[in-house]
Formats: sequence, structure tokens, C-alpha cells
Amino acid sequence: MIGGKHPWWSLHRPRDPAIFQSPKFIGLTTTKTIELVYDPDHNAFVTDAMYVMSLQDEYDPWAFMAILQSKTFLFLYRVSNQGESRVIPQIKASKLQPLPCPLAKTSDLITRQLSKLCQRMFALNYELRTCQHPYDKTQLGRRIQAADREIDKIVYQRYGLTKQEIDLIEGRP
Repeated sequence: MIGGKHPWWSLHRPRDPAIFQSPKFIGLTTTKTIELVYDPDHNAFVTDAMYVMSLQDEYDPWAFMAILQSKTFLFLYRVSNQGESRVIPQIKASKLQPLPCPLAKTSDLITRQLSKLCQRMFALNYELRTCQHPYDKTQLGRRIQAADREIDKIVYQRYGLTKQEIDLIEGRP
């Protein structure tokens, strides 16, 4: 490293290996939406076009993931980064960090509810991936949509949004 910068021929600066240890979140950079996976026990590896982050122990990882993948957080991300459109969609971790995010402390009742919903959503999506029958896929899709709406409703409450603000996020006139 020369003068605090990595050499021009190096694609990336050296990273602290500790950031790759689980538990961690891995996000895709080349998407139009915030896509995260939670890796609680060293099963996932970070490659190109991904970013990695972790939480302090007092925060619930599932509730955090639900908040970051909510309509509200995506709306905040898009508004704060207007004018930075690119040919290839890109979510930047450095642009996620400064956005307001309600605390998801594990001791909080609403956080626990949000955590359970996110874990249910994860299980339903796994079930959908392995499902073969079209009728069952339709039913699972409906249950996923219902859980997603419930998560968004809780996140709206966590942000203290008014009906008018919710309508804006939902794209309603």
C-alpha cells in the first residue's frame, strides 16, 4: 500500500480477514434491490460483486435483515442515491451504512416478532424452491407475500411512518 492507497494495478485493497468470519451478512452489489443472506456459521464465501458486513451481538440478525430488505429501507436507499444511476445496477455497502435504520435489539418484543417473521419467510422460500406441485407453489407464494406485507407493516411502525408516507413508499396516489 502506497500513501494509504492500493497500487493502480491492484483491483482491491487488502481486507481484514475478521470481516469474513461468521456470523455475517453477504449482499449482492449487482442488483436493483437490496439482496442479503445471513451466514450464521461459516457456510458462505464472499466473491466478486458482493459485500460483507456484521452486527454487534445485542442486535437481532434476522430482524436487521428484514429491515434492510424492506420496502422502506429500499426507498430510503434510492432517494438518497438519486442521480447516481448506472448502466449496470449496483448496491454499494458504503451507501447503506449512513441510512437511518431502527435499532433491532434482541431484548425488544417487536424485534423478536420481526425476527420470527423473517425466519418464517426464509423457511417458506426454501420450501418454495423444493416444491414440485403447481398448486402448492401458488399457496406458498401467497404465504410469502402475506409474510412480506406483515414485515413491511412492522417496519413502517418502527420508522414511525404516517399513512401518507407509507402511500408514497407503496407508490399509491
